[in-house]
Amino acid sequence: MTVEEKSKKKSEALSAIRIALNSDARKVDPLTEQKIEDSKSDRGLKKLYAKWFIGILIGQLLVMNLAFTAVGLKWMGFERYELELYLAGTLAEVFGIVLVITKNLFPQRGAPSLK
Repeated sequence: MTVEEKSKKKSEALSAIRIALNSDARKVDPLTEQKIEDSKSDRGLKKLYAKWFIGILIGQLLVMNLAFTAVGLKWMGFERYELELYLAGTLAEVFGIVLVITKNLFPQRGAPSLK
């Protein structure tokens, strides 16, 4: 065998090994593929829920501010305690929703899930 033939056989063998290694690396466990798909769909749902919750919060705060302004301009009439209760309840609800969003949409890494 000449040096050229040996070099050619070595390169062919190396090419075959590279192809074999790359084809094995591309094979993914079906369970892993399913986990990746689940993660992608969870991320999409989180984005959708976040957009809806933010829209609801904006709407709720707008209504609260409009009611507060209307009472201040004497367009609506509420007793002082009714207005304070309404404002406090609305703010508590907003903070509660924000807490739920942050706890459930962005769980801590490594924390046990509720599933």
